[in-house]
Amino acid sequence: MTTDTAAERPEAPRGGLIARHPLVFFFTLTCLLTWGWDMLSWALALGLPLSTVNLVSASAPTVVAFLIIAITSGKPGVLRLLRRYVRWRVGVQWYLVAVIGVAVLVFLSMAVVPGVLAKFVAPDWSFVPFYLSSFVFVLFIPPGGPLLEEGGWRGFALPRLQRLYGPLVGTLILGALWSLWHVTLFFGPIAGSNPDDSFVSVGFAFVLFTIGEIGLSVIITWILNNCGGSVLMAILAHGAQDTAIPFLALLPATSQYYEAGGFQGMGVAIVFSIAALLLIVFTRGRLSYDKYLQEAGEERKECRYD
Repeated sequence: MTTDTAAERPEAPRGGLIARHPLVFFFTLTCLLTWGWDMLSWALALGLPLSTVNLVSASAPTVVAFLIIAITSGKPGVLRLLRRYVRWRVGVQWYLVAVIGVAVLVFLSMAVVPGVLAKFVAPDWSFVPFYLSSFVFVLFIPPGGPLLEEGGWRGFALPRLQRLYGPLVGTLILGALWSLWHVTLFFGPIAGSNPDDSFVSVGFAFVLFTIGEIGLSVIITWILNNCGGSVLMAILAHGAQDTAIPFLALLPATSQYYEAGGFQGMGVAIVFSIAALLLIVFTRGRLSYDKYLQEAGEERKECRYD
């Protein structure tokens, strides 16, 4: 990973090697902590509830991010990241995009499964509280991936990757590494794949998953660049993508695919990659990064010293 030269500035003398290569340390430590904990809990047969195991794993990106910032920037850097969690004045339209727009993409990714729409069940008003409660559950109840992860992925890594490589390439790198971080869910003793699945079939599922994660990353980057880098908006968009269960009531034929992880498969890869490509074309590959630089210029200057 290319050195973050901003960390070499005299205004940020702390941290030594970590300050010169924050992204290298972030991705390395995040993966080591997550994979190491997953393997340790399996090898020692700790007997911990799955929610507890996932809680530690999901929190790794944000824990590592705050650790690196504390070492290299101290309290000011930590407070800057915390402020991004509460940056909520971004316009109602972006809440609709993050929560409703991404949810529509999830629905479409399930609906493209052949034969599913033939059994579509029109929703009634009970669907709304069902969806909202599921959304809150995904956000706040362990493992609570969106709330625990996004301080690291989008709060820490994305600003640096965009600054170093540009918004498009930086986002593609983040999406690929974000997917790689999930690899133990596909391969190894704690994988959720069927024991009868071949290495090739699991590998193909992981490729589809990676495509979907990269597509979602492009969408989240575009949202954040229009919202001043708000981590809150990343949490909401990520949570909307993870909230697939309510749509099973509308598309009951997808239940078997959901149980097998198919909701993260071909449908997500197709729909989210198409949405990402449209955004790339529409924004000419900038993903509204110029707007971020213009509207959050002061924050951008502060980020250079994180």
